Amino acid sequence: MAVSATGAVPRRPGPWGIGSGAWMWGLVALVGVGFWKTYFSRLGLADAVTHLHAGLMLAWMAMVLVQPWLIRTRRMALHRQIGQFSYGVMPGVLLTALWLSQLRIAAAPPEMFGLQSMLLYLGTAASLMLALFWGLAIVHRREPALHARYMVATALVMIDPAAARLMLALLPEGARFNPSWGGYAVTFAILAVLIVFDRAAPRGRGVFRFVAAVFALNFVLMHVVPGTQAWQSFAHGWAALGG
Repeated sequence: MAVSATGAVPRRPGPWGIGSGAWMWGLVALVGVGFWKTYFSRLGLADAVTHLHAGLMLAWMAMVLVQPWLIRTRRMALHRQIGQFSYGVMPGVLLTALWLSQLRIAAAPPEMFGLQSMLLYLGTAASLMLALFWGLAIVHRREPALHARYMVATALVMIDPAAARLMLALLPEGARFNPSWGGYAVTFAILAVLIVFDRAAPRGRGVFRFVAAVFALNFVLMHVVPGTQAWQSFAHGWAALGG
């Protein structure tokens, strides 16, 4: 992901570029453990849309993981070729996420509608952030310092869904704790490290500050928007689309 316009690899790779392998493998482990109970351990029970979404997400994670390695080994042509697949994979991830959200809320019984409307917000917000960071990565694809950081930001979006599921599986039943607080705590901790690491970077040091601001805004909105009448009306309309 991080490469100069001449194809040269930077001398001091950061955790956002060719040095991001450890972060990405950590994310893979978190996703595997976090989604084990709700998906991987019960593959036979999942529907086709869930499998499609999961497959596309795994494809995206594989791309985010392999691309820095291709840069590090100077396989630039293959890096660009694989990057072109993102034009199909990412829209597919976003569309299947919206499709799943509609199916889930449409099937929710009345007593579960409040929870599903909250989950609808979380999924919609995550999709919007994923689209935003990927879009900015594509816009800046010829500016390695920006492109690589925005691609890492797409990976950070995946932390909360995986961490929240892991915490729900580990917490005792009835525990009064919002699992998204844990997921966002991990996300903000990683962003803090990245911001500190980038404080002297000649180019791109504002990216992770912007990403942190986006996450902070969403953290506030997730405690406000789902309870509004406007969102509840939207949720009922979204649920009715399948009817």
